[in-house]
Amino acid sequence: MELAVSLPVFVLLLTFLSFALAWSWRSYQQEIADAELRQEMQIAAARIVESALSSSRIRERQRGVYEMRQDAKSGEALDRYWRSDTQLVLNAVTAPITGSFVGAGVQITAFSIVEDARYPRLYHITMTGVSMVTGRTCRLETSVYLREDMGGS
Repeated sequence: MELAVSLPVFVLLLTFLSFALAWSWRSYQQEIADAELRQEMQIAAARIVESALSSSRIRERQRGVYEMRQDAKSGEALDRYWRSDTQLVLNAVTAPITGSFVGAGVQITAFSIVEDARYPRLYHITMTGVSMVTGRTCRLETSVYLREDMGGS
């Protein structure tokens, strides 16, 4: 008699525990994916800003390809950034700077560098990425001012 009463209660508790465990694991995976999205976007933005601050000028070579950080002697651009499919690329398609974290499935949906119309040497950098795991979007915007002794545009 006691077994007939306690067995359904035990099964109910085990069912609840397994549901709670599955829900916790799903929430954990989503938190990790969102953290990786933010981290990957911040790392890429930091590299771009570092290149921009080392530049005498930033120019758009062709639609969506941005050149910066020039060689001191020749003036040739050392860094070129662009969006290839869903990744942000530095200098070669074989060298993406995003997409290295598998858990997030980050895809870059927008990338632009625009010179400010009112203030010379002020550039606005914008990146948007999406986590394919959670569907959440991360957008980073920053502005970089090239020093006057660096040449400008």
